[in-house]
Amino acid sequence: LLIAASEPVGDAALFLRAAAQLDIPIDALAPAEAAGIIEFGHRMRFHHPLMRSAAYRAAELGDRRTVHRALAEATDPHADPDRRAWHAALAATGPDDAVAAELEASAGRAQSRGGIAAAAAFLERAAVLTRDPELRGSRAISAAQAKRDAAAPEAAYELLSLAEAGPLSDLQRAQVARMRAQMDFVRSRAKSTG
Repeated sequence: LLIAASEPVGDAALFLRAAAQLDIPIDALAPAEAAGIIEFGHRMRFHHPLMRSAAYRAAELGDRRTVHRALAEATDPHADPDRRAWHAALAATGPDDAVAAELEASAGRAQSRGGIAAAAAFLERAAVLTRDPELRGSRAISAAQAKRDAAAPEAAYELLSLAEAGPLSDLQRAQVARMRAQMDFVRSRAKSTG
């Protein structure tokens, strides 16, 4: 059930590959299917979104990481590099520069498709997983810009704080100051008109 809950697209083929990697027999899903919790077809579908969320949240963090690692390994890196990168990021137990680079590439693809919110999520996770403080600062600034553009100013402020925690160039400090000023201006305008 955790594998199905960890794969939001509901790709049954990916589910089967990940289950096989974890040596989980497919009939282990039978009780949940019989209880009406999940439907297994060409897509895995929970009968209610809260069931999916409960199945995911009830699992221990280590189990979730193990499942995301299996899902990342079972995802074709050429056919779906973004989903693979996202699962790899959720499997990470600490900084992982290779996964952060994959997430940054995924953000670029998302931005080219107009997926601002997806790009922001990829960049945010990339910044968190980056070991090098200078590169982390640069990625945090990019993530903050994407979060701001995706109308998530609180997350943008947090990412600017993450950027400021490391070494920044004069240009980067100016970018952070400008972005804070722009967001503060928008916030003050919203308060005065609200």
